[in-house]
Amino acid sequence: MKASIQRVVIFMALALLFPVALTGCGGGVTTAGGGTGGTGVGPVTGFGSVIVNGVHYDDSSIDNTNFFDDHGRTKSGLMTGMMVAISGRISGANGTADNITVLRHVDGPMDDNGVELATNRLKVMGQDVVVDASTVFDNGITSLADLRTLQGANVNHPELEVHGSADNNGVIHATFIHKWSDDRIAERNVQVRGTVSGLNTAAKTFSIGRKTVDYNALGTIPASVDNGSFVEAEGTLQGSDNALVAASVKPEDATGGQPSGSRAEVEGYVNRVITQAAGSGSFELIGPNGVQTVTWTSGTTTPEGGTLSDILAGVKVDVEGVRKAGGALAATKIEIRRASNVRMESTVTSVTASSLTIFGKTVTVNALTQYEDSRDGDKFFTQTGLHGIQVGDTLEVSAYLDNAASIVATRVERIDAIASDRHILQGPVDSIVAPSLTILGINVNTFPPPQTRFLRADESEFATQGDFFVAIAIGDIVKARGNQGSPLQSVNANEVQIEPTIDN
Repeated sequence: MKASIQRVVIFMALALLFPVALTGCGGGVTTAGGGTGGTGVGPVTGFGSVIVNGVHYDDSSIDNTNFFDDHGRTKSGLMTGMMVAISGRISGANGTADNITVLRHVDGPMDDNGVELATNRLKVMGQDVVVDASTVFDNGITSLADLRTLQGANVNHPELEVHGSADNNGVIHATFIHKWSDDRIAERNVQVRGTVSGLNTAAKTFSIGRKTVDYNALGTIPASVDNGSFVEAEGTLQGSDNALVAASVKPEDATGGQPSGSRAEVEGYVNRVITQAAGSGSFELIGPNGVQTVTWTSGTTTPEGGTLSDILAGVKVDVEGVRKAGGALAATKIEIRRASNVRMESTVTSVTASSLTIFGKTVTVNALTQYEDSRDGDKFFTQTGLHGIQVGDTLEVSAYLDNAASIVATRVERIDAIASDRHILQGPVDSIVAPSLTILGINVNTFPPPQTRFLRADESEFATQGDFFVAIAIGDIVKARGNQGSPLQSVNANEVQIEPTIDN
């Protein structure tokens, strides 16, 4: 970012979900006022303080002098799903924020033909962006379909701000998408973060994704920038060829300059496996600020959500560990994370501190579950307490299935009550006995058109009910909309649609 923030950096994309490890082990930096100094990097999951990666940061001292956002937001402009870096002090599951910086991965206009509904992808500033059921859309857009309609036949190129993290192929997995304008704004400042390729020092150009960055106006760039470097480039788009004319190119340090012995927690994607043997291994992890090496030994806890053999290129992981001399992270805990392919939109019938029941199914919540209240606009909306979910509330729940096939919520949004025929159930298909199928063990009944519409992922319509059932298979992601039957675990569908499967 343009603002320079001096701080001791401890990357934590799951910060203090495991509080004993961070408060009971040496190597952290104890600061005045108590707690462990460091930086939490991840999406905002709630308020009442600012909640990031399960840590509740007291933000009462944050004002315009220590809140940093290139678009001029204040603290009140934070929303769930936004990526932030919080520098401060941490004690257990609580912290005190000294600085908050809003992070964004790409900011600029959509490309031509920028939406691909069949794969849930978007193209912005030459970057591939994928969304899943937990992606937050903002400022007049609610889905990729809205953006496709807005763009039309490349008439408009909406200016978008995309938050998220990139995988080993450079694809950005969006946590938050904000629309700044319906069409491109001439000379507007744009920005992109990512891995450098095709560096040409004679022409003074390089690429991030498909976007060419021209740094002739700078004369030089930092000597550390080379192919494979992770950088942030800001500037304006050149009218003749749409290249980004850089006003700044800033290399990002994946380790944050942490000293040896510091604690760290990082969320990101496996770039490549370096070594893997019976008792030890290592891999490259693409985190919020680039690539770093992670090592593990037989003493590493078996990964939550899988096994060590599941650590493959492109897999999303959270790593907790200790920084080694040279910058590698020695893992003490690894968690494999999954994409949100499950969606439920209906009335909640029971609530506990750790779960809720919707469509007759138990959905588990945890410290990383995001909460948003679109019905009343209550920023303090959460699971329990004065601002908590109440039986009878209408919710939109995004979730994934863990190894035990339990439904785990990544996002819970309270919405206005919906019509009786607008309940939504989405997830992997368990069984198919035309004209019915089951999703998450819930029976979905379909009927010949026009009583039920049958749609492909790109929203084109199947001619017949039979054509739809020929096209689907066990494990496919299907979204059903209709009346929630009696008993609760059934749906009489007026629309069913094949949805893209997002792997991570």
